[in-house]
Amino acid sequence: MTVGTGTSVQPTSRPDAVKRAALLAALDVVHGGPEERFERITRIAREAFGVSGSFLNLADEDHLVIKSQQSDEVFAGPIPLQDTFCGRTIAEPGAVLVPDALVDDRFRDLPMVTGDPNVRFYAGVPLRLGSDDVKVGTLCLIDQQPRTLTPDDVALLRELGTWAERELAAGADEDRLRSVLTGLEPDPVDVPGYRVDGMSVPHGVVSGDFHDWHRSGDALVVTVSDVMGKGMSAGLLGAGIRGAVLARGDEQPAIAVAALERQVAPELSRAESFATFFHGRLDTATGHLDFVDAGHGLVLQLHADGTETIHRSLDLPLGLHPAGLPRTAGALVLEPGDTLIVVSDGALELWDSTLASLSRLGGLYRKATDTASFLERIRARARTHDPGDDLTVVVIAREG
Repeated sequence: MTVGTGTSVQPTSRPDAVKRAALLAALDVVHGGPEERFERITRIAREAFGVSGSFLNLADEDHLVIKSQQSDEVFAGPIPLQDTFCGRTIAEPGAVLVPDALVDDRFRDLPMVTGDPNVRFYAGVPLRLGSDDVKVGTLCLIDQQPRTLTPDDVALLRELGTWAERELAAGADEDRLRSVLTGLEPDPVDVPGYRVDGMSVPHGVVSGDFHDWHRSGDALVVTVSDVMGKGMSAGLLGAGIRGAVLARGDEQPAIAVAALERQVAPELSRAESFATFFHGRLDTATGHLDFVDAGHGLVLQLHADGTETIHRSLDLPLGLHPAGLPRTAGALVLEPGDTLIVVSDGALELWDSTLASLSRLGGLYRKATDTASFLERIRARARTHDPGDDLTVVVIAREG
């Protein structure tokens, strides 16, 4: 190996430190435990270079957190930045190479040089994120013996650093998508004489389910949809369907769904997917609800007299319904004291996956003091009985 040279240390500026901390807070990775997507990078780095330790470090304003480490000696954090190689080099534009820290005036006073683990060799590359290439940490190597790196070694370390940056960026993109899709949930709505509430709990990062409600004059328009599958692709398809139906929110359900289907069916077909879909318009004065149910069929009406009705679907889902074939129009009446509960199939998985689960859901509702406590009971059951699917529950209760 040839001799590598160190570079002068430039102190990080306070504005850069603030940006760095804000970006890491948005990533929400600093305080989590080890993640294999980072562990494999540091594992490969240690094996490839034959060093005593390899680390993926993240830096906030004043401290360094070790996100991933492969080392015989485990280091705890956070550590004051100025007490670390990475803290003193994070402002550097490129790789920092320290063949022997004990004879380097920039680092010879560091606690990890003067004491355990008696580091002599250090090499690190900065990790950048965002459009401003904010340096948020380093991927680095240490060893107890002085050593050097060849240009090919440095190139390999940079490639591993690029891999780490992309893993961090993937997390940022995921967080942004989660934020966007979470922001698509409806705002609370005030409907005199009714209580309207609901929730969607994704199985993964984002949900393929969505629910929506809004006022249209004196009417309440409500929608529940479940896109086949889970995760990002289902969430994006669901967001597209939601946008298409909101554009037609003031139309009668049969007209709105027909136009919606012409728009979204080709996209669902290209994605080899489909979506079950319930869309209704409630006359709040009379309790009359006109609806179209495209293969959803998970609609439970609890009557004031203690009985219940499950409203089944006669149509195929969006993306599977034959083109040109009219949809079946449905109608029901919410009498005073009645409650309508519309769920996705994840709710069935909380029990035995059959329609009998709807009745059990209804029993849970009747025992609850209000809709908020009912939804909290559903969340609690989902924590102990993982549905393995996205979970949506919408409640429309007419006051008695």
